[in-house]
Amino acid sequence: MKPHYAFSLCLLAAAVLSGCAKSPKSLQRDPVSPVVGVTLSSNVQSAQHDVFATPLEVVRYDRYLLVSTSPTLAQRAPLEQVIDIRIPASVTPTVADAMRYALRQSGFSLCSITSANRVLYSQTLPGVQYQLGPIRLVEALQILAGPAWQLDVDSVQRVVCHSLREGFRLPQSRHLRLSSAAPFCNRLYCRPSPRQCPLSPPRPPPGKGC
Repeated sequence: MKPHYAFSLCLLAAAVLSGCAKSPKSLQRDPVSPVVGVTLSSNVQSAQHDVFATPLEVVRYDRYLLVSTSPTLAQRAPLEQVIDIRIPASVTPTVADAMRYALRQSGFSLCSITSANRVLYSQTLPGVQYQLGPIRLVEALQILAGPAWQLDVDSVQRVVCHSLREGFRLPQSRHLRLSSAAPFCNRLYCRPSPRQCPLSPPRPPPGKGC
């Protein structure tokens, strides 16, 4: 090899070695601008695997067995679970009591009783609804309320409530039940007012009304 070629190769090798000796610069990403209205710290991050946006997944568990690794419908939506209500006949629950009993293991709770829903929640539970099910919880809450009431679900606070459907309105009087002082009459029997009869009024003969 000629001397000038050997000298050039030595200079090239020295340049390469000096470049490798320098510490490499670390890559830096541009700072991510925060999303308006969303505050996420370093220890609170959104889940990367969103089960509610993922289709059902089936994996091979054994040689001849396929199992689903996805959560059940009731686990995804607790109000979709199947329940079986059995209330003893010795108690006299209200509609609100029955709803709280149905919700006791669902993670949801019944909303507070207000002037808008008191007319429903304070009613005595019909005897035919002492036994209800097997039925989905979301359907039971609608059956217990009746067709005049719309079921409202707050998934954030896990609270259920009822509001009047369109076409219905609350009664003018706050007290729906008849006063004990008012007489009650039908075609076969008349119950006089307490002011008009003794403590044990005689039963009128059949066929005579007021």
